[in-house]
This record gives sequence, C-alpha cells and structure tokens, in this order.
Amino acid sequence: MIRDLFINFCLLSTFLFFGDMAHNMLRVRFKLSPWILNGVSGVGLGLFGILQLVFTFELSNGLLLDFRQLSIMVAAGIGGPWAALIATLLIGAGRIAIAGGFTPASVLGLIATLLTFVFVLPAFLVKGSLRRQWTLAALSTTFLALGLLLYRLGESGIPLILFLAVLQAAGCTFTYHMMRYLRATREIQDALKQDIEHDFLTGLYNSRGFESRYRLAIASGSPFALLLLDIDHFKKVNDTYGHPAGDAVLEQLGKLIREYVRKIGCASRKGGEEFAVILRPCDSKRAIENADKLRAQIEQTPFLLPDGQIIHITISVGIGMYPRFSESKLVEETDRALYRAKQEGRNRGVLAV
Repeated sequence: MIRDLFINFCLLSTFLFFGDMAHNMLRVRFKLSPWILNGVSGVGLGLFGILQLVFTFELSNGLLLDFRQLSIMVAAGIGGPWAALIATLLIGAGRIAIAGGFTPASVLGLIATLLTFVFVLPAFLVKGSLRRQWTLAALSTTFLALGLLLYRLGESGIPLILFLAVLQAAGCTFTYHMMRYLRATREIQDALKQDIEHDFLTGLYNSRGFESRYRLAIASGSPFALLLLDIDHFKKVNDTYGHPAGDAVLEQLGKLIREYVRKIGCASRKGGEEFAVILRPCDSKRAIENADKLRAQIEQTPFLLPDGQIIHITISVGIGMYPRFSESKLVEETDRALYRAKQEGRNRGVLAV
C-alpha cells in the first residue's frame, strides 16, 4: 500500500507541474480563449483522473481506492464548472471502461464520481481565495468519501475509515500547496516578463520589447510600416510645469497610442519622448493615413497635469516602409524622416524616400 501511495503522489506532483507548464503555454503562446482553455484543462484532468483509476492503492480487505476526486477539484479550481464537468464525465466513463462495463463496483464508482462533482462545485462558486474554496471542497469531498466507505464497510471499518480520512487530508493538502506554488511562480514569471519588455510609465513595450517585435515583423516577410514619433518641444513641458507633469503627459500619451494601434500593430517607448509604432501588414498609403490620424488625434486631445491644468501637445512623425528599406537601414531612414518633419515645422508626418 505504501508503494502504491508513493506512486500516486509522484504521479500527482508530476502531472501538476507539467500540466501547469502546458496550461501556461496554451494561454500565452497560443492565446486560447478562456472557454477553450478551460475545456482543454478539463480533458487533461479527466485523462489524468483515469490514470489515477489505473494506479489505485489496495487495502488489506481488497478494497481499491484512488485520488480521482483531486482531479475534479483541480479542474474546478482552474477552469470552473465547465472544466470540472468534462473531467467528471471522462473519469466516470473511464471507470466503466476499466471495469469492463456496468458492474456493481463500476456503478458505485460512477456514482461516487458524479457525487464528487456535485459536492466540489459549490465550494468553487463561493467568492473568496483559493485557500477558502479548496478547504470547503476538501471538507465536502472528505465527508462524501467517508460516508461512502461507511456504507461499504459498516461500523467495523471505522478505524480504517479514520486512517483514510487522514490520507485524504494529506492528499488535499499536498495538492493545494502544489497548486498555490505553481500559481505564485506563474504570477512572478508574468510580472518579470511584463517588467522586462514593457515601459513602467506608459505600459508600452520598451526598447527590448521593440527589438523583439521588430525582428518578428522582419521575419514574417510581409510589408510593414515603422513610425517614429517625437513630442514637439517636450523640454518646455518639463521646464514649465515640472517633471511630474512631463511624466503625466507621457503616461497619457502612451495610453492613447496603445489604444489607437491596438488592432493594427504594436507600439513602444524607445526612450524619453520618442515612441515607435509598427503597423503590419501595411502599405505606404495606409501608413501615411494612420500616422496623420494619430497625429491629429494627439493634437486634439487635452492632457491633464497633476495640478489640474490642461495642456495640448503635438508630435512629429517619421514614416519608413519595409521592404523599401532593408532591416539594417529602416530605422535609420525613418529617423531621418522624423528629423525632416521637425525641420519642416513639426506637427506633421514625413515619409522616408
């Protein structure tokens, strides 16, 4: 029995670790919708529940037990009712298949699986932290398991039932701490990625993030436009109103640019008051139109300073096209176009030729 328990805990920890990696990859790299992601989670945990049915642990009286309820609990905690239901149905079907059909033992196992779903789901519908939800689910499933065992073994099995209660508590505690650790690790990784690639003030990509997106745009082989934007006379804003006012302007401008390019490209803050926008796929006509619309929108937008004053700003824009310019020349030529826009009077866009 000890050997079987050890195998079960090894399977549980291995699946939770690699399952979390797969879940994060589907969420970040493939950007699956929540509904699909929850469905995939339910299928994965359902299949793992079937695996737990295979690796049961046997008691001295020949009774076979497993940790299938933990798969349903994890599914409910990660994906909610939809994932938990899928996992429950898969595990129930697996129990019948393993038993070779509808037998008294398989029917009792199916009922226990369905009851686990019924007992687990309300706990995860309660608003609160994972700890509170998991505690409620663990207590409810423990009482369910003990009730079924008491029905199966009778009063003579009470010492064994109490031992299994401790075992159930150990499995729930182990799973909870594993889930909490994986969740905290994922949140730290997400925060680090955000800090590494994003500008803390504007929320746009920083120089590192820009280089990454720029290489992806080049690698795609599709035509795209590079816009370099610079705030006109920004030094006067800092000198007149102070650096906190300048930061407020940059923060609001970053939000405005992000909203404008959200569906047509990506934006970054290259440093100071200079920004870069990648529009793809895009030709020169659309690039000029989008640059002018963005310039006009910024000119018309009131910027609120910390002291309550309202100011207006303008921008100059350099527009470069790929593959008109090679990867090594595109940024340089676009920057020259930005310089010409400033020389010609500012508050305008100039196409690099």
